[in-house]
Amino acid sequence: MNTEIKDGPEAEHCQKKRHEIVFYVDKQRFVTDQPNQTPRSILEFFAGENPSETTLVLKEDKEPHKFSNPDEPITVTEGMRFVVFHNTPCVVS
Repeated sequence: MNTEIKDGPEAEHCQKKRHEIVFYVDKQRFVTDQPNQTPRSILEFFAGENPSETTLVLKEDKEPHKFSNPDEPITVTEGMRFVVFHNTPCVVS
């Protein structure tokens, strides 16, 4: 049995190529090759928001889905659209 590890074009061909997924947060386009995310990871690493002050909301169909648990698993798929809700009250003068 041959267990030799090869370098070069053959090795690249054998490696599984990751699929890039495009999704949006507040109309801003993001790309990832990691479909398994959480609201916390999307808010912190992509949107640059603080999960303790914001809530991630998925815009799909007519009813938005609010992720109240920042550690809830999300499988991000192509074209998903999210918005960020700020938990602090808006001051109107």
